[in-house]
Amino acid sequence: MPSVVREKEDSESSSEDEQGDHPCITWSGLSKSIPVLLFLPEAIVSKDRNICSVGERYNMAFKIVRTESRLVRRILSSHGFHEVHPNSNDFNLMWTGSHLKPYILRSLQEFQKVNHFPRSYELTRKDRLYKNIQRMQQTHGFKNFHIIPQTFVLPSESQEFR
Repeated sequence: MPSVVREKEDSESSSEDEQGDHPCITWSGLSKSIPVLLFLPEAIVSKDRNICSVGERYNMAFKIVRTESRLVRRILSSHGFHEVHPNSNDFNLMWTGSHLKPYILRSLQEFQKVNHFPRSYELTRKDRLYKNIQRMQQTHGFKNFHIIPQTFVLPSESQEFR
């Protein structure tokens, strides 16, 4: 499964080449060599092959594991990605409903991306985010981490809340 590789620019590049070679791809990094895919919501209803072809153009694939994500499936399919079996290793994006085991993360190729990374729940769950900010306030001082209002994790802190 290939990753997106910037095509060589010739001296007579068109205005489309100057902006990028596809409306759903932008390039970042110091030498503008890291592709960033943009998923446009209008691709779901659009018949514009230019928008809907990024996955086909680069032979991109995805798999969905341990979840039913109809919206994710629809967005990826509408951008030309094709779905592979959950047991397949031939994918660019794995969308999973739970965190992956370390051995699976270690086995990923550079071009393979996932929607969860280890311990991301520490940031995406409000109670864990608050506990981490609270710990930083105690460690580094309240004035440095006065970024949220007083918060209570219920029901465990209901007495303090009252």
